[in-house]
Amino acid sequence: MLRSDQVLVTVGTACTISAVGSTETYQALVAQSEEFLPLAAFDAGLVEIDPEAASAADGMRWATGEKAGEPATLDELKRLHGAELRANSGIRHVPGVRELAPRVVTDIAAPLPHDLETVGLRRLAGLRYEDIRGSGLKEMHGLFQNDPLLSPSLQAQLFAYGALGALAGLPRPLSELVPNPFSFRVASATAFGGNEALGQWLRPDAPLPEGGFPKDTFAVRLAHSLGSHGPALVSTMLAPSYSISRVLKNPELRESLKSGDVGFMRVPQAPATAVGACASSLIALADIAPQLLFDYPGFQRPQMVLLTAADAALQPRYGILEAFGGGALMTGEKLAAKNAAHGDGSERSVHDSLAPFDIDADGTVVGHGGSGLLVTTLDFALRNQLDVTSIIVGWGQSGEAGGKAHFAGVGFGGENALVQALDMAHAAHGYGVDAFQYLAAHATGTRTNSKTDLGTALAGLRGAAQRQGREGELPRLFVGTPKAVGDGHTMGETGLKALSQAVQFVLGRKAPGVPTLRRVDPDLAEVAAHFHLQAEPSPGNPDGGAICATQGFGGYNGAVALRSATPESLARYDVDADLLAAYLEAWPRIRAERERRERTARRSPKLALAMAEMHRWAGLE
Repeated sequence: MLRSDQVLVTVGTACTISAVGSTETYQALVAQSEEFLPLAAFDAGLVEIDPEAASAADGMRWATGEKAGEPATLDELKRLHGAELRANSGIRHVPGVRELAPRVVTDIAAPLPHDLETVGLRRLAGLRYEDIRGSGLKEMHGLFQNDPLLSPSLQAQLFAYGALGALAGLPRPLSELVPNPFSFRVASATAFGGNEALGQWLRPDAPLPEGGFPKDTFAVRLAHSLGSHGPALVSTMLAPSYSISRVLKNPELRESLKSGDVGFMRVPQAPATAVGACASSLIALADIAPQLLFDYPGFQRPQMVLLTAADAALQPRYGILEAFGGGALMTGEKLAAKNAAHGDGSERSVHDSLAPFDIDADGTVVGHGGSGLLVTTLDFALRNQLDVTSIIVGWGQSGEAGGKAHFAGVGFGGENALVQALDMAHAAHGYGVDAFQYLAAHATGTRTNSKTDLGTALAGLRGAAQRQGREGELPRLFVGTPKAVGDGHTMGETGLKALSQAVQFVLGRKAPGVPTLRRVDPDLAEVAAHFHLQAEPSPGNPDGGAICATQGFGGYNGAVALRSATPESLARYDVDADLLAAYLEAWPRIRAERERRERTARRSPKLALAMAEMHRWAGLE
């Protein structure tokens, strides 16, 4: 029986941003809710939403224009902006791509919706210069300039929105829950560095920007080219603020930075950044999880970890659409050929052109995304009455055999990641392979990946079953993927987005199926028979289990296994009886309050800034 301080859990739900929109917008689309359009309009800055309203459709007011501040109805929103909001989100033809990058093989991509790629995400997150200048983080205003060359890169914005937005699930400021910031760590993942900034300085012979280069005193463009800059920005926004100029003039001010733990200063642990191609997110989790549990003399393990991931691979100027090549990407020509071949009127639009496990699977679509999720121990969650949304019962990572192409999943042995995660679930937590009903699949949209994705998952399940001494047919897992909902392939972020949907499943909420599925690829007949493939979402299972598995270029593989948090599942562990009883009695209230906090924060303006101001540690204020 594991002690409660040996069990990892998630707190709250993930905060995400993608081509579909923000967290609430995405979940509304998965649930096929009428709230989708009002929430998309909120993302676009068209309306403000009363977060206390029973439905987003009932709490809208126009945000701009002649009617600013006046109530907006759903019918009016549909009539004026419905078609535009749907056209400018999800997977789509992106105007102007071929003018920016003449050699690209496709203009189908999944960038952020509406105006979020340019000014919108900074508005939504509260990261504009004027926002920071007028906030408690004003000492950091130099990092948030409005000049496009010196403003936070899109990748950094994605990190900030997803990571800081995850803090909405906490009932009290992070600085109260974890008084010593050295007990907190940001663990991040990305497949790419800051491509956007790299494109600005890598070619000294490139034409000068209109108006020339602005004064860059502190090498901002260089910093933004680092894949580690976004996580560092998140950590810095939460860290105690100490003005360098003030401290240099008055060194005694540093005394207040000293912690109660003699010799240590009040700063967070170094942000960790894992790079493992498209498996980066789950490899980051596999790397940070042992640190939360590791007990060694003198080692200070983090009490809470903010797991975050982001990639903006289409930056700069959609160059990745040339680098990827036509073989692996969905193109307009391929889509037209597929539609012409069917001849039965069942044409696909560009929005559902990424079709994993389908006969039409013929290429992936590159998208942008950012996510954040809180991870801690069961003991810490119980003692602080945090809402435990899932139990992380296993994790794993693996390479692959050599003698293969560099593509993801085309080697052998990658199932080790899933076997490792399921081994842990069984040996440490007592959950066998039958305890899992949902697979958040990698599902890139290529026919090769459709085979390797399900094949690797099945091999992992069979290998784990054999190790557990289980014989006979395995249960069929329901398969889902965020990519086909409209995210596209968000590269290093994709595993954390899949994990966010696995959390929804074990909470008993709707989780994605494969919404673009129409005809299962006949080449998958044998392996597909072991899974449940359907377009409709899963209703979720509040007493169930979910697994995620990702594959990345070069042979990177990651996996994680979750189980629902229930009174019965928490009682499996060695927990102080009185502590558990008090938690279980309060749990309905804890969950309701957490849901209300997340809903309010994520439907309110300036999410990232509001969370940073609420949760950061005190400095020289």
